[in-house]
Amino acid sequence: MPYLAKLLAFVLLPQKKWEEEWVSALAEFFGEVEHFGDFFPFDKTNYYEREMGQGLYRTVISFKGLIAPENIGEFKRKSIELEGRFKRGGGRVLNIDIGYMDTDKVVLPSTKRGPFKLYMGDNIWLDMLLTYAKGNFYPTAWAFADFKENIYKRDLLIIREKYKFDI
Repeated sequence: MPYLAKLLAFVLLPQKKWEEEWVSALAEFFGEVEHFGDFFPFDKTNYYEREMGQGLYRTVISFKGLIAPENIGEFKRKSIELEGRFKRGGGRVLNIDIGYMDTDKVVLPSTKRGPFKLYMGDNIWLDMLLTYAKGNFYPTAWAFADFKENIYKRDLLIIREKYKFDI
C-alpha cells in the first residue's frame, strides 16, 4: 500500500472571511476544501505587512482525498502560481503555505533553504514544523511563533481525524 498524506494549507489573508473566487481557485488547483479552520490574527511578525498590508489573518484548511507526499513539490509550485493569480499592485493578496500531514507530523515545502530544512530536490526543501504524539501537536524548536503557540491545534486534530478516516 502506498504511503499517502493529507494535503493542507496555512493561508494568510487580509480579512477574516473567504472570498468565493479564492475558494474556487483553491478547489481548481488542489481539490475541494473539506475543512475551513478558524481565523487567527497574524500579529507575531510584521514580515508580510509591506506586501500585504496590516490586519492579516491566518487559517488552516485541508483538501478532500490523499496525496503522495513525494509530489508536494508540485503542489508548492501550484501554490506559488495561485498566489500570483491574485496579486494586486505587485503584492500578494494570499500567502498559501501548502503542506501535508500524516499521522506523525506536519511538513511544509519551501523554495528557501534553511538550517533545519531537508533538501527534496528540484529546488524544494522540506520543513517539519509540527510533530504529533499522545493526542497533541508539538512545534519544533524552529517553528514560527504562531505554530509555537499551537493556535491551530483544534483544527489540526480535526484534519488528522479526517486523514485517519481516509487512510
